[in-house]
Amino acid sequence: MRYGVVMEELAVEVLAQLPDDRARREVMALVEVTRMEPQAWPDVRDPGSVEEIREAFGRRRWIQYMPHPAGAIEVREIGWVG
Repeated sequence: MRYGVVMEELAVEVLAQLPDDRARREVMALVEVTRMEPQAWPDVRDPGSVEEIREAFGRRRWIQYMPHPAGAIEVREIGWVG
């Protein structure tokens, strides 16, 4: 069963501003891997926060996301080094 991905507006803007299509493909590949196993990445929420925020990362990219009980992930932030 495939689950969805929701991208916050800021994440969409950052994705559009990445230097080239290769960078966007790398970020989206990380999103896809994360979507398939959202609990595999570390929980980075602030102490006392009720929202579960996790961070997935690769060699030059990272995302912060919130997993949803139904299986979807909500991408909050995207980072790129390169």
